[in-house]
Order: sequence, then structure tokens, then C-alpha cells
Amino acid sequence: MTVKSLARGLLKRSLRGAVATIGPLASVDDGPRILCYHGVSSEPPDEWSVTPAQLTEQMAIVCGEGSPVSLTHLVAWLLDGTALPERAIAVTFDDGYQDVYRYAAPILAKLKVPATAFVITGLCDGLPRDASYVPSRPTLTWDEVLALHRDGWTIGSHTLSHPILSQQSAADSARELSDSRRRLSEVLGHEVTLLAYPYGTRRTVSPRDHRLAEQAGYQAAFLDAVGSVSRRSPRFALPRCKVLGTDSQKVFRASLCGQLDLWRRIEDR
Repeated sequence: MTVKSLARGLLKRSLRGAVATIGPLASVDDGPRILCYHGVSSEPPDEWSVTPAQLTEQMAIVCGEGSPVSLTHLVAWLLDGTALPERAIAVTFDDGYQDVYRYAAPILAKLKVPATAFVITGLCDGLPRDASYVPSRPTLTWDEVLALHRDGWTIGSHTLSHPILSQQSAADSARELSDSRRRLSEVLGHEVTLLAYPYGTRRTVSPRDHRLAEQAGYQAAFLDAVGSVSRRSPRFALPRCKVLGTDSQKVFRASLCGQLDLWRRIEDR
């Protein structure tokens, strides 16, 4: 971890801890939540990755204080009213790092927590990444994606090359969304209907991209903006609570019950 990333991580730890402290003054929201992870590494290179020990501890909290559900179950609740348990929590991983297969999958299997991996299809095919995105370590191969799928993981799209969609032309954004869905559907042998936008903020994903995601055939698409999901949530801009390696247990718990939702106002700035 570089000095710059370490300093940024410490700053986020302080700010998120402060928000979690203020959060209890607001009303608690027990609505369904989606957690957004990235990497799982024994030596995290940045604040976006958690250690296997952190993930194990956090999944124990999810199982003990919430009701883990698959993302497809949560989306079915959104679309057709399928029953959902109280304090439903879905777990997702963006970018498709190999350490998700190596570390996260065994931990979640042991605790029987369903999960979703959003993969960058172009990287699986050996194609160039977008210049804005620099992976910190190896990403999943197709064999590993298929192994996760056989183990019950939901596989979703994270585009072809991980661009900043709002900075792309409409044609390029549409291609990133539609071609990645088509490729995943081809490899997995069934229609892929879930998308996580790269970067996933209101600045990096525009309303135009929400419309393009719907036109590409997705049923739902997800941001990295903290909050609970409701049937009033826009289906192509659904919130997820990102988990950082610098988060304390207090901050993690706060993200599960709405006490960290003020963080969204900081991100929007």
C-alpha cells in the first residue's frame, strides 16, 4: 500500500467512523441492504480490499444480525413481490479479483452466505482494460468464473473494460453494457440480467447510462451509493453499501442498519 493510499484510507476511516457515531441520532432503517465488496487479500493493497479475517467476522455479523439472501432473490422481491425475510442482506463483489475465488468463496460457503460476483468480461477474454482502471492484482479466468457459478454464485456484468461510463459516447457506453451481457450469457449458458456499474457513483454513471442498461436487457443495475433498497428505488440505480478494509466493526454494523447513510451526502459532494 502506497503512502498516498494509506493516508486516504486513514482519512476515510476517520470520516466514516465519525458518521457512524452521528448516525444513531437518525432513525434506523432495517430495509434490505446490498453490501459491495471488492478484493479479499491477506495483504490488502488499498482500502478497497478486506482481509479474510475481516470478511469472516463481517459475515458472522450478517448471519447473526441479518438474513443473508442472494441478489437474485432480492431482485425478485423488487420485481414481483417475492417474499423476503426481515433485515435481508445480499453480498456482492465487484471487479472479479482472483482472491474472491481463493479467499471469499470458501468463507461464504462455510457460513452458507450466497454471493454475486460482477466480472469484467473483456479482462476474462484477455482484452485491454480501460485506461481509467488499473487492477491491483490478477482477475478471474473464465474457468474460475464457471467454478463460482457451479458453486451457486450469481454472476453479473461489470462491463467489458471498466470505463467511466458517463465519459463515454452513448454508442461506446451501450457497447460496454450490451456486449458484456451477451458474452456472459454465452459463457454461462443462461441470460445474465444484473449489472454493477464501474465506479458506481452519480458522477461516473449518468441517467443516460441507466436507460442504456435497460435497453441492453438488464433487469436491474447497481451503484456504490450507501442506502437501503425499497420498491420505490430506481431499478437501474439501486444502492449498495460498500465495505472498506479500513472500516471498523462499528462502521460495518452501522452500514447494516442505516446509521452510515449520511455518508452518501459526503460522497455526493
